[in-house]
Amino acid sequence: MFEAGPNVILRMGSHSEKEYIEKTLKLFDGVMVGANLLQISPGATASLLLKLHKACKRPYFVDPMTYAFGSYFDAETGKVRDDLDWIKSNQKVPGKKGITERKLKGSYRKLADSFGPPFSTALDRGKAITQADFANDKIVDAACRSVIEFQSERLRKVFADDPHTAGFADDLPGPGVLFAPYFYVEPTRAEQWLSLNHRLALNATKQSENIPVHAVLCAHHSLLTDATLSSLAVDNLLTCKPAGVWLWFSRFDERFATREELLALRWWVEKLSPSMSVFNMHGGFFSLALSKLGMTGTAHGVGYGEQKDVVPVIGQSTPTVQYYVRALHSKYSVPQIQRCYSRLGVKSPDDFFSKICDCGICRHIVGEDLDEFSQFGEIHYSTPQSKRAAQTPAAAKRCRYHFLLNRIKERDRVAKLPLAEIAAECIASADLWSKTVIAPFCGHLRLWAEVLDQGH
Repeated sequence: MFEAGPNVILRMGSHSEKEYIEKTLKLFDGVMVGANLLQISPGATASLLLKLHKACKRPYFVDPMTYAFGSYFDAETGKVRDDLDWIKSNQKVPGKKGITERKLKGSYRKLADSFGPPFSTALDRGKAITQADFANDKIVDAACRSVIEFQSERLRKVFADDPHTAGFADDLPGPGVLFAPYFYVEPTRAEQWLSLNHRLALNATKQSENIPVHAVLCAHHSLLTDATLSSLAVDNLLTCKPAGVWLWFSRFDERFATREELLALRWWVEKLSPSMSVFNMHGGFFSLALSKLGMTGTAHGVGYGEQKDVVPVIGQSTPTVQYYVRALHSKYSVPQIQRCYSRLGVKSPDDFFSKICDCGICRHIVGEDLDEFSQFGEIHYSTPQSKRAAQTPAAAKRCRYHFLLNRIKERDRVAKLPLAEIAAECIASADLWSKTVIAPFCGHLRLWAEVLDQGH
């Protein structure tokens, strides 16, 4: 289904992002939705995926998100938690004004009910799934069957259950791949979680004849550089022989990763890619470059998601969508970039287009006035009561579209160049921008070049 490289899959986090998906998906290689989104808005999600299929014939994927029902590592306390709190929210108590209680989010409750035991029983008891919940092969088989069936049939069922849309039930094809159930490999019981994931993947690969089954390796980032656990995980995957694997190392960020971590990711790709497709569930340019060594592709959101913690930070304000500099493969604030103009020799719009970005969004915004670049960083007070200025929705939208267009340029550039030239371009960009105030924030380029070109 997929060519060797590099493929970029867009992940839709909410329906507020559908505009970006609709306008740019034809440029990308597929779209992924989380099972929780499908459960909370089944009709809207099914209709959107059918519309996208008819418009551009790109494959879709449904992440079953089974990891949400397992235990997780709390970065704030350094402890493992099994209280399922991260899939709960404060909800109003009917009839009691101003009173809330901590309850499971409806989307996850519905998802667990669709999957059945042991997912539903875990929620009923208020404690995360453990390895003991899969005590025998019969339970494993039933769980895999329900998760696979959800991905392959849920969307069709949405259409079939509504008399007004039943006629479209067979118009939407099955997903591009099916994911085996998977759980987060938290560090205190890593071997046990690896063993359970292996059992689940082994069973799931036997449950689909028509659609390839992929495994997901979701783990604390420390596993990436743990030689013993990495070898165990890789051996499990090679024994299981899924059609593909998606790597997700929680909190692993290519831009801030150590040399050891980057070399480890390269090792994983080189070990697995001869036997299966290898994707980075949340990756950026470095993962695209690894396509020259076997990485099939990567996934991310419309303006975020190049790295992701398994447990999202709750209560954090919406971050500013920064401007993506393609030469540096990273994001920076608009004032930071403007302070680089003089050192880069940017004195006119043409200079900007030749030395920073010439995508359609930038050409439209900057036009004939270099000062118009500031539109990417516009801020305002969203309400009269706001105490802090925030990025305007229009500025955030410009930055997201700019990022998406630049990601396509990166993908296509990587596809054309040999690995040595990709590494050389990283070095050249680091040299050029080292003259600017951004110099302390582009050291990742030299490290990437060293890791990518090692042995070539």
